[in-house]
Amino acid sequence: MTRVAIFGAEGRMGRLLTTEAEGRIDLIQSFDTEDELTLDPSVEVVIDFSLPSAWNNLDTLIRGTGVALVSGTTGLGEKEIALLHQWKANHPVFYSSNMSVGIHVLGRLMELASSMLGENFDRELIEFHHGNKNDSPSGTALSLLKNWDGDRVFGRNGNIGKRKKGSVGVHSVRGGDVTGEHHLYFLGEGERLTLSHMATNRRVFALGAIRAADFVAGKPSGMYSMEDMLE
Repeated sequence: MTRVAIFGAEGRMGRLLTTEAEGRIDLIQSFDTEDELTLDPSVEVVIDFSLPSAWNNLDTLIRGTGVALVSGTTGLGEKEIALLHQWKANHPVFYSSNMSVGIHVLGRLMELASSMLGENFDRELIEFHHGNKNDSPSGTALSLLKNWDGDRVFGRNGNIGKRKKGSVGVHSVRGGDVTGEHHLYFLGEGERLTLSHMATNRRVFALGAIRAADFVAGKPSGMYSMEDMLE
């Protein structure tokens, strides 16, 4: 089994990963984001579900090693994106804002529908998450939106006038314990196409991260994604 360390082990996803590790990966170490950071040399992959503010410590943990990294941390800014590019020069780095396999199938279907329907259909995205989520729109929504050209309209309020041709509406709903939902709408004359993905529990993200760890272990340095794993 792949030998793994978890960074961000005290968070919700970190605790879930620890539960799901048995029988799937060899969990060597678990780190809170403020623990003393010394990586066991036998570790092949570090799985990170932390916060962007903890990435300086993550950098300290993996620096000077050739360990692979799997990260599902969202809400990245320019500093964190720069770190990803820095890490990929010396490590195999698997990054995805959503570790669900199904959400990436949704992205493929989105591309196909966009190419077939063309500009005659207006496009809207609505995403739902639990009330404790910090970032909006979700990292998954932002990744999906890369498949759609056009000006982004984040919510609507007041007398905004007629919809601008080619614009893309983006809406975030927050509340309760919703794990994650993403709904894509293609709105045409006399018909509407809806593509949706709903995660019913967080276990799917833990299992996706474990699968990614197995995939990226031993790979050459570089950046990897769900698309690479699912080819």
